[in-house]
Amino acid sequence: KSPRSEEGMAALRLLLLAAPALAYEITPCPGITGSEASDAQSSIDNPIDQEPGDCLCVPSTQYNISCPAGFFCPSSGGQFKCTAGFYCPVNVSQPAFCCAGYYCPDASQMIRCPEGSFCPIGVEKAVSCPFGSECPEGTTDVSSNAGAVIGIIVIFLVLWICVCCQKRVKRFHGERRYGTVQEFSHDPKLLSRAEFDAQFTLPEDSETKKVDVKRKSLEEKQMDDPVAEGKVQEGKADPKKALTFDILYKDITLTLSNGRTIMKGASGRFRAGRTCAIMGPSGAGKTTLVTLVMGKAKRTDGTVYINGKQDEMYHYRDEIGFVPQEDIMQRNLTVWDILKFSADYRLPKEFSQKARQEECYRVLKFLEIEHIVNSVIGDEKTRGISGGQRKRVNIGMELVAKPKFLVLDEPTSGLDSVTSLTLASLLQTIARETGISVAAIIHSPSPDTFDKFDDFTLLGVGGTVLYSGERERALEYFESVGFTKPKKMTPADFYLEVSMGRVPRKLDDGRIDVDFDIEILPALWVTYGRDYRSDELKDLPDIHGSPDKESSRKETEIKSDDTEKMIAKKSGFSSWMQKTNRKMKTNASNEWHSIENYVIDCASEFWNWISCKSDGNRKKANFFQIFFICGRRTYFQMYREGSWVWGLFLHVALGLFVGVLITNQFVGPLPVQTCEDGPLQALRSCVLPLQDIYMTLGVFSCWISSFAGMIEGIYTFGAEQVVFWRHTARGLPTIPYFLAKVASDVPKMLINSALFFAGMTLVYFPLGDRADLYGLILVNYWVGYTFGYFVSMIFEPRLRSLWCVIFAMAYAFIFSGFTTTLPNIEDQYGKGLEWLWDMSYMRWGLEAFYVNQMAFYEFLENINSAFSTRNYNPDNFAKNCWIIFGLGLFWLFITFLCLKGCNRTKQK
Repeated sequence: KSPRSEEGMAALRLLLLAAPALAYEITPCPGITGSEASDAQSSIDNPIDQEPGDCLCVPSTQYNISCPAGFFCPSSGGQFKCTAGFYCPVNVSQPAFCCAGYYCPDASQMIRCPEGSFCPIGVEKAVSCPFGSECPEGTTDVSSNAGAVIGIIVIFLVLWICVCCQKRVKRFHGERRYGTVQEFSHDPKLLSRAEFDAQFTLPEDSETKKVDVKRKSLEEKQMDDPVAEGKVQEGKADPKKALTFDILYKDITLTLSNGRTIMKGASGRFRAGRTCAIMGPSGAGKTTLVTLVMGKAKRTDGTVYINGKQDEMYHYRDEIGFVPQEDIMQRNLTVWDILKFSADYRLPKEFSQKARQEECYRVLKFLEIEHIVNSVIGDEKTRGISGGQRKRVNIGMELVAKPKFLVLDEPTSGLDSVTSLTLASLLQTIARETGISVAAIIHSPSPDTFDKFDDFTLLGVGGTVLYSGERERALEYFESVGFTKPKKMTPADFYLEVSMGRVPRKLDDGRIDVDFDIEILPALWVTYGRDYRSDELKDLPDIHGSPDKESSRKETEIKSDDTEKMIAKKSGFSSWMQKTNRKMKTNASNEWHSIENYVIDCASEFWNWISCKSDGNRKKANFFQIFFICGRRTYFQMYREGSWVWGLFLHVALGLFVGVLITNQFVGPLPVQTCEDGPLQALRSCVLPLQDIYMTLGVFSCWISSFAGMIEGIYTFGAEQVVFWRHTARGLPTIPYFLAKVASDVPKMLINSALFFAGMTLVYFPLGDRADLYGLILVNYWVGYTFGYFVSMIFEPRLRSLWCVIFAMAYAFIFSGFTTTLPNIEDQYGKGLEWLWDMSYMRWGLEAFYVNQMAFYEFLENINSAFSTRNYNPDNFAKNCWIIFGLGLFWLFITFLCLKGCNRTKQK
């Protein structure tokens, strides 16, 4: 029994006990005979055991009173009109609720519910049963809904037909694509990559007018480009017009706010058409060096030159390819889907679809993966392509964008020696045939793999450069400064051992340098590496000291340390305060700089969206094209396979669970006149309904439907965050991507909410407007999805579901107005907290559900008291649904800000 039922029964007992003892005669309800009449007699003999609203159709008395039908006459005197929902035949002292299975068009008559309809207790008209339901005469409630069953079957049938058609279309396009790739690969007229670059190179005025793709021979283009052969000519090579990048970096330094230097005076060069291997011990700053040169992180000091001109690499992020160590890509897409998506959003918009496809075909041929063009990438659960093939696809994602600088973070990690050698050979081929600069961070390569690199940069502990030049001359340099390679040690391992100080250094007279310290290795390179560096790096600043004056340097350091200790002893607190103050100022400056960049980034994103401009130095696809590209990829992710259809049964099960809980158990309040002669405690029964389960049912239906949306929503963005970071770092606009993902979820919201509603109405037939009720379920799914988006942005993946449970329960049972009614919020929680309830979709959803269900009982005379005690308005259904929709938009906007603001360093 519900709490309200207990209260109503107690009030009814008080009324019965307080009323004067009357000798009742049985006047059975219309149509009651036999055992039902005996039950009615038993009800009068034991009135205290009755539930509120039990059928007590025995109102006549032995007293000589004259009370017309439709009125009741209490023993205390008076004659009162019997209100709607009650049954008052001739000569009654108390009104009786219209019995379940009957309806009372007016208070003077009670008619048995006809076949094909059902009649809950206290109704003035019969309710038509849904299609396909069995409703014999006198039905009190609907226990099944064949129409809902048919609706569910139709939805699944339509979806399954769509899936089957999609599979056939996928197979057809896959077979045709495979044939096209094979024909393209064996075409004797197939141009090389370098020839293709020359053929599809945009002229200089591509930013100011629409450009037709012009054909030029590779030789002519190289004559026009001063760096096509990898030569830097100061002041002559414009990076915006050059086919390739020749990158020079000087004195790259990064000092953290705590004073720790993790990159110190690094200088080197990435030459066009050549590969460079970057090596060093763990913590040497290999990835940091590349990150600082690319402009993905702010450096403390240093200069970058592109084709001889001082510039920054982040100005050309559209033309930089970065292959991360992990194969970050959508594992449920095919190789073709991956490459085509990258080409669509990164290539200039002047490239036609045919040109984009041909570029993808060319990369497939170039990487020798054309035979797996239709294969799914796969993951730990789904069988897909091999690790080496996945690494090639990872590289192909960058090659289809025609980069001028390609960086790879440990591309050979996790691969066997044969696959690593093949990959290194591929990188060398890429550099030589395309003319782009290739830099790869590698760790302990085999001799054959290491020989495939043209240049070599070795970093030491603390982010210092120990060597940067041609790989073939590296051994010569280290032998010239006193390091001899053991016969059984590979060159790569030898260089790593030297960087960690594990190889002894020999002096000119052949003796071992017992005072050798790895801290002098950078100074050795600055002093003795002049002949091994390019002309632009001949003269490097002596920031590491002189290796020939090591003893004096150490003495100076010791004296300096002693001086600092003496100062610290005399003014320790003052020194600590100064350091702390500097650190706080630095942190505050960094935070303000980060916030400033974030605001500028968001503002420029919106401006580019409004003005239909693309950021970066390339004129790429506009907003609507990117929206279509992202939407198509999301469609492939979500709807291409049929397995997602089976997950829809869970939404039917959730709706069925709610439907089992819901029953039309509502008994309105008693007429006010019946409480006038009773105790004060009984007055509640004349103000509030005796039975009202709709509040509880509203909480469950809104809670479960929105929670189902949350669980779905946390995977929309949360399942591919790292993929988004990679693409946005390469120039993918956030707004069209974001809106495309949300738009792709809309069909799921419609289908899931429809199945939830159908499952709920399988065993429950709502008395309110069913279209409105479905609309409420739909907006609950909507706000659940959007809140799930937000949760996926700020919490770790393993905790997201748990946080959804916590938030959903808090909204349902605290901030909904269920446990604490809206008028009592201030008394229980204090002033100023009402906004928490106003921001709760459950507060508005619960009111909307209650209004929807109570609309059927608008004929009751004092039904408005049920609304007023909760601060509800019976006309607010549409308003509340719009408020819930608006809250969904609010969480959508917050999610976008989090998408742009969280992990910003990974989006550069």
